[in-house]
Amino acid sequence: MNNELYFTVLGPSGCGKTTLLACMNEYFSRVMPGAFEPENPATFNRLSEAYDKLRHEAEDDSHEIIFSGGVEGTDTEHQYPFVLKGGRRDVHMRFFDFPGGWLNPRDPEQSAHFSDVSAKIARSSVIIAVINSPYLMQYSGKYKDYAGIDEAEYIIERSLTPDSDKLILLVPVKCERYLASPNDADELKTTVKSCFNHTISLAGEASPYHGKIAVALLPVKTMGNVELSRFDARDGNPALFFRRITDSPFMPEYTDQPLRYAMSFLLEEYKKSRAKSNLSSMYDFMFGSGNLDGILDDIRQGIRVNTPGAEIIAGQELIGIPGGEGDE
Repeated sequence: MNNELYFTVLGPSGCGKTTLLACMNEYFSRVMPGAFEPENPATFNRLSEAYDKLRHEAEDDSHEIIFSGGVEGTDTEHQYPFVLKGGRRDVHMRFFDFPGGWLNPRDPEQSAHFSDVSAKIARSSVIIAVINSPYLMQYSGKYKDYAGIDEAEYIIERSLTPDSDKLILLVPVKCERYLASPNDADELKTTVKSCFNHTISLAGEASPYHGKIAVALLPVKTMGNVELSRFDARDGNPALFFRRITDSPFMPEYTDQPLRYAMSFLLEEYKKSRAKSNLSSMYDFMFGSGNLDGILDDIRQGIRVNTPGAEIIAGQELIGIPGGEGDE
């Protein structure tokens, strides 16, 4: 039995996948030191460097911040192994970050890569689709193709199997501007749900995957102190220009929520395996006999269901949100 949990992180190269993982790592290393951490120095160093670079950009007032994507585009597959500690047995997790070009089924040169990504998704418990928000929101979505939504939806559907549950997390980033007011947040939510309508429909009553898929929308502020100032598409490769909000410190927000939702989902999967007396399941090995109960409780209690733009779209019973309410 492979007792390692897989998480697949999808999105075009440079959209902010590594940035999201770096911010998540920084948050939990600060809030729960020693409980959730990179498994090796290479993972720690790569994510720490990405976070430090992001922070430097956010605190440097000498120029606009320019993104054609995230901190730095990925041109090879990166794996980020983590370990959750605090019980009799450690739980090992591996996050996969693929180049966006590997998701293109129409490129014959990428066919082997496409198959590899599809196999990883099939094996993954959690799929995280990172969404470069300005491409959806600016100019009435004229540049939404740059967000890679069609490719993500296609490979997700191709990779689903009816014998395992999945949690799909839709995570908009670079969305500070679109969370500035309740109306802005509602517009972001509506737009993302419309763009991912096909993926969401896979959880519907008419789908063979009904009851097997949970979908949640979780916007994340990876910088917190910037907002989009202009959008330059003159060279055919849209560049995003951000300005710092005056006297506002670098303060990522909600970067913990994807992992919190994921762990709540996985704990519910363990409960289901116990109810079916499936004592040989991967989940029973990881979470059985009260292993990591205290750590998992701490993680779940930090879930916030009412953050701006967030919504559990389908499969709330699969995620098992404790208490049913969250913090504003």
